[in-house]
Amino acid sequence: QAPLGSHPRPPWGTVEEAAMSAGAESELKGHGAAEGQEAKSSGSPMSDEFRRNFNLYATFHSAAFMLLLVNKLEQTFARSLVECDMPVDASALFTGSSLCGNRLLVIDQGQKLSSTGQGMECFFKVLAMVFLAVLADVSGRKPVLVIGLLCTGASALCFLVATGSPAWVAFRLFALGQGLQGAFPSELLAGITAMDLSNEPTSDPVVVQQVSGLINLLTVILLEIVGVCLNSSTSTDFRATWVLVALMNGSIAFTAMKFCRETKPEFKDVDRTQKGVLAGAKDEVLEYVHLLRTNTILRLNLIMFACFATSFTASSIDFSFYIAFHEVSQYEAVKHFSFKLIVAILLFGAVDGVCQKHGSKKGFAMVMYTMFGGSTLLVPLYLWSPWIFMFHQYFQMVFSGMQPFTNAIDTRWFDQRLTAKFLSMKSIVQYIVGIAVNPAYGALFNAHATGYFGRMAPYGLQYAATCVQVCLLMGPLWRIPGGLPDVLDRIDKERIDKAAAAAGSETKAESEKKQD
Repeated sequence: QAPLGSHPRPPWGTVEEAAMSAGAESELKGHGAAEGQEAKSSGSPMSDEFRRNFNLYATFHSAAFMLLLVNKLEQTFARSLVECDMPVDASALFTGSSLCGNRLLVIDQGQKLSSTGQGMECFFKVLAMVFLAVLADVSGRKPVLVIGLLCTGASALCFLVATGSPAWVAFRLFALGQGLQGAFPSELLAGITAMDLSNEPTSDPVVVQQVSGLINLLTVILLEIVGVCLNSSTSTDFRATWVLVALMNGSIAFTAMKFCRETKPEFKDVDRTQKGVLAGAKDEVLEYVHLLRTNTILRLNLIMFACFATSFTASSIDFSFYIAFHEVSQYEAVKHFSFKLIVAILLFGAVDGVCQKHGSKKGFAMVMYTMFGGSTLLVPLYLWSPWIFMFHQYFQMVFSGMQPFTNAIDTRWFDQRLTAKFLSMKSIVQYIVGIAVNPAYGALFNAHATGYFGRMAPYGLQYAATCVQVCLLMGPLWRIPGGLPDVLDRIDKERIDKAAAAAGSETKAESEKKQD
């Protein structure tokens, strides 16, 4: 929802990921026939691509679905682990736990447990981003995928054991399970493998992105449906779910080993297999430090993105805030949030439409100030009415198309090599921020608070981070030589050039038809 970079995923998932999937983020692409073997074209380029690369599409999107499903359920599951001495009253609102009748305590402790687990997941994500990226070059992409799947399966087993353990054991197993999920760097692996396949001689990068985006969209829609069904249930017995998740991840890991080909290219410039994983990771970190010291625009971008990550992580407490302070049942809250996906998809083109109509520079400023103004006006009124709270949730979906536009900006700051490093550093920054910020939001959230400032404390941190982000974006990054206005002007120029080239091609084709 905010400029310059992909956002961190909240514990119970985001709907913007679905809305942007067709044109912004890509999942892993394709399993083809054996090298040198060409598939017969019998349909559209997209259908040919899907058939040719079916094994990898099926494997990686199934893996992504299972990982996102676990994240969808983790906050509901965290509440089910909370115990207390107050018996459950069947006539009262469902507390979220069969072991405690104090609804506010369940919401409060469940949110804190979920936030702590998210911090643990971010810690493992940082390790994965540094070490597994090097391992993918040394040993290949497929071993990293299998390791990630096994870690997700182990996470489900930790959750399974937690369901029958005392609270003090269950909480630790929950945090460990969350951490193991972080060992599956799905976003990183997706980007690496997509680049591998896009560079293959027989691949059409545009078609690969289109097929993957469509499958990803369908996957996330299915995930939303399954998540709504499971999260709206009053059942607190997750044992069958975690057994199924563990078995599915094991099956997908076996499928990956047996049927998926390795996409790692033969590196011509340097033999990366000669370096060990630790040496490669050390070199990677040293290069990041050097770039931070020497490149002002990169440094400002990363600081701004750290503020954005801090701001966006507040969305992880939205659900708990809503059910705690507006006394909405879990079932009703899930239903109220579920339509965000549909709205985000329908309004996906709004941001691009504004930028094309008014120009990227003016349109970007209009969108940014509208987003910031909406938060400034509506967030302080969250406690006044549940209608205002939900209105702002859906108002933010107007900007669901901001992500691909900001991705385009990110790819135009630097040359190709430095852009790859910059995007990797952004991912690492988002998870480093998450290590500290997720537990901070959990600590600030207090379902027992009675005063305005006590209840709104998490959103105070969010707003402060948003203010710093906007100041950096519209201040130093806007005014520095080679800054954001220059990047936006380049985007407009590219659009004009492409439109002129397309018009020229059409004119030429019409002229040739007339001559015939």
